[in-house]
Order: sequence, then structure tokens, then C-alpha cells
Amino acid sequence: MFESREIDRSRLVRAFETARKDLLSERNSNGHWTGQLSTSALSTATAISALSAWLRENSKCSASQRLQIQTLIDRAVDWLKHHQNTDGGWGDTPKSYSNISTTMLVVSAFHFCERQNEFAESIARGQHYIDQIGGIAALRRRYGKDKTFAVPILANCAMAGIVDWKEVSALPFEAACVPQKFYHLMQLPVVSYAIPALVAIGQAKFHHDPPRNPFIRLLRKYSVRRSLNVLTKMQPSSGGFLEAIPLTSFVVMGLATTGQAEHPVVTAGIDFLNHSVLSDGSWPIDTNLATWTTTLAINAMAGSGSTSNESPDTTVPAASAATELAMVSCLDWILSCQNQQVHPF
Repeated sequence: MFESREIDRSRLVRAFETARKDLLSERNSNGHWTGQLSTSALSTATAISALSAWLRENSKCSASQRLQIQTLIDRAVDWLKHHQNTDGGWGDTPKSYSNISTTMLVVSAFHFCERQNEFAESIARGQHYIDQIGGIAALRRRYGKDKTFAVPILANCAMAGIVDWKEVSALPFEAACVPQKFYHLMQLPVVSYAIPALVAIGQAKFHHDPPRNPFIRLLRKYSVRRSLNVLTKMQPSSGGFLEAIPLTSFVVMGLATTGQAEHPVVTAGIDFLNHSVLSDGSWPIDTNLATWTTTLAINAMAGSGSTSNESPDTTVPAASAATELAMVSCLDWILSCQNQQVHPF
């Protein structure tokens, strides 16, 4: 049986005031809160492959651009080397258990940037983990009939030259040309938010391993430009599809390896990757959760003016004028984030 103890309310009030001050101090220079996500081996690996594909296929980039991108790749592969798990694999984050998806993407990244000799030991340990888990068959079992992740991962491996393109399922990228309101009738092999990957990875498969059926081959050839137009309309001004590094990376590498490294979608995607890298040389899954974090903080601040009926010394400190001003400025920022039209996805 637990012994009941009287709560020291004055101590709670002091703790509350400390928490509120700390919360306010976490705001960025624009006055709102930024929710940075964890570094991610999965995102870092796909970003390396995308940047490597762009460097390899784009002959018109300047020397300064090439040096900048190569520096990003060098820092990222070094980060991956130092975050390999003891079992030889990699997890989604530095604190995650190893999984076959991320490990295959990391091994592909080392090959894509042509650093096999330098990181031979890391690659061998990673490949040993993949083989132990069950290789490609294990990857397919993990995702079942859903091709949203399995196909881009295998395509990434194929582009890196470590998996045959025959192992990569074809994706009907021509379906992207159909009006979105009919997507739910088409039984797409990927979830709706993965349409950018459907287009880019689907085109990569078509380019490197075209179908034998002449009708499907003609249909997809005719759909290349039209589906690219759809992709262009779906890409936000930031260049990042859903602000997600893996999704954007799959689009960039897929299109770059089909001879479209200079396409505006690829250029914007490269800019997004360049601006979303973290200070330690890695990438998170998404850029940040600023809107969500800021609304939570405002709710906490707005609820901080309540008082106790028991005695004056238990009053919860009311929000100061500065705090109220901070909340108002955040509301203006949140309103500026509101979509003014239907999201392209």
C-alpha cells in the first residue's frame, strides 16, 4: 500500500515557472519553435545516392557545385561508417535496431558514391547482416504486396549496381497521368503520397529494363513527359516532396539516372537536400515539425493562467505580457503556414 504524501504546491509552481521560461527560450530567431527530427541512416543513405547520381549524370554543373556536393557526400559516408550497429546493420536512427531496408540502402550508398574500397569492411559487415536476414526475399516479405518501399529500395540497389534490374518490379507511372480523383479506383501498388516515387522510380525501371509487351512499352514511352508534368506540379517550392528526404531522394536519383539530371524537378530536389542536411553531415527523415511543435507550445502557454482556490501562494503564475506577445506572434506565423489551396497530394 502506498503512503499518501501532501504535495508541496509552491514547489510545483516554481517548477512550472522554470518549465515555461525554458520553453520560451527554445524559440528560434523567428519567434516560433522548431521540431528537429533525429538523424537517420535511412535518409542519409538515400541522400548520398541521390547526390551521387546527380554528380555522375550532370556534366554541366560547375566546379564549385561539384565540390560542394562532393563535400556533403564525404561527410555523410563518414557519418554512416561511425553509426553502424555492432551486428553489421543500420537502423532508421542511431538508436534503432538494425533492419534490412536501411542496411540495403546504406550498402547501396557506399557503392553509388564509388567508395567500395575505402569502406570495404563496413560494406562486408553490412552485407553479412543482409544475408543473415534473408536478402531480397526478406525485404519483400517485410512489405508484402505494398510496393511503396520495397520497389524504390531495390531500384536504389539496382542503380548502385548491386542488384539486377530484373529484381525490381515495374511501376505503372502512366497512372499518374489520370486525374487524382480517380486514384482510389485504380488500385495503385503504392500509397497515394508516394506518387512522386511511382513516377520517378517507374521511369527508371522503364529506362533500364523496358517491358517486352510492345503495347505497354508504347504507352509508357508516351507517358514519360506527361507524368513528369504531373510531378512538376506536385513539387512544392522547397523542392522537397512532403518535405521528406527519402521520398525526394528517390525522385532525384530515379530521374537523374534516366538522363534527366538537369530537369527542374531534379534541380529543385538537389537544392532541398543541400539545405536540409544537419550540422553533423547527416539527414533527418523530414525537415522539422515546426507547426506541430509550435501549436503544442502555444496551447501550453495559453493554459498557464489558472489559479488555485486554496491559498494565494499556490497561484500558478499568469502569463506575462511578453509571453502573451510571443503567443500572438506565433499565431501570425501559424496563419502564414496555412495552405490556401488544395494540397497537390
